Amino acid sequence: MIIDFIGKFYDNHSLSIINRNLVIKLTELHPDWEISITPLDSYDPEYRVEKNVVKQLKVLEQAETGEPDIQLRHSYPPIWQWPASDKTKVVFIQPWEYTKAPFEWQYKFETFADALIVPSKYVANVFSGAGLNPQNLYVVPNGYDDQLFNISEDNLESNYIDSSRFNFVYVGNAQWRKGLDILMNSWKDSFKKFDKATLIIKDNPKIYGQSNILDEIIKMQVKTGCSEIVYINDDLSDKEMASIFKSSDIVVHPYRAEGFGMHIQEAMACGCIPLVSELGPTDDFVNADNGFKIPVTKKSVNITDLNVFAMKPGDAMTGMSTHTFYNEPNSDALTNGIKMIYHSHNKAEEIYSKKDNINMVNTWDKIAEDYVSVFEEVSARQNIVRY
Repeated sequence: MIIDFIGKFYDNHSLSIINRNLVIKLTELHPDWEISITPLDSYDPEYRVEKNVVKQLKVLEQAETGEPDIQLRHSYPPIWQWPASDKTKVVFIQPWEYTKAPFEWQYKFETFADALIVPSKYVANVFSGAGLNPQNLYVVPNGYDDQLFNISEDNLESNYIDSSRFNFVYVGNAQWRKGLDILMNSWKDSFKKFDKATLIIKDNPKIYGQSNILDEIIKMQVKTGCSEIVYINDDLSDKEMASIFKSSDIVVHPYRAEGFGMHIQEAMACGCIPLVSELGPTDDFVNADNGFKIPVTKKSVNITDLNVFAMKPGDAMTGMSTHTFYNEPNSDALTNGIKMIYHSHNKAEEIYSKKDNINMVNTWDKIAEDYVSVFEEVSARQNIVRY
């Protein structure tokens, strides 16, 4: 089989992390296939992608292949264009965070896509609710590196965390949909300075732009005397991220809208117990046995308020109706949950029994096999009629 993979590969955006892990695993699983990549970005050493990974990507970037059987597209916004050949099947990977998708996407996916792969049942329900043919929808979760995120305490590479404290970790950015504002408000209501609890906030300003979060943290600590907050905006290696997760106790993410929650899965693989919003994509791998869920209320928001979305105007918003829906986490429940976990953790049984029930199965090896199954099924179909 001949595959051309279009997307970003070299930065630290979640889409790029998925793309490079997936394409490398596909080449390992099927060395007999002709696989190439068409990057939408270029290598930047500041992102600290492992050198051996960059070397593999460069080989795939320069690979000479025949006419693709499958063109795999994973980017944001999606690439709406015809393949060079009518014989090429187009497969999209497309997350979506809110509970209502842009209505133009139904027509465009039906026009350009032979198949649409989504990372969670939640996203599949959003797209099928928008009118997409369920037969063309495939749920394939994002994977994680089971060797990297099974790091031993002897190999930790992080100077950010005091492992003697009880550590909550949040990985994301300051986008409204991520719910960091909710978390910070709950944090100040949960602890005082003398409490031995720490909130680690890992931001990614190089990808998502600078925010005023650090200023807000300093003001909040001065005004309320809340417990320690460690803010990290450096680009970290994968091993450094694994070390942060391994040194933490709870991964907390009170998201309003999310497509999968890759860092939640990675943190759980390192032994972190999740405290996350309910009724979202993390329902696929977080349950009452292995974590805690924050109750939510469904609400609508006017999408023309770009400050709310923290997004730039562009194709992503074009053609969308004036409102979409999201799930607002209950801030009181989050505060109570944080307090309960912290004050109960010394009793161990109720809290840490959940760690024993964490059983992460979405390794990149397994996920690559799932993609192969989709490719083989799609290749056997008749070509769609291009409008």
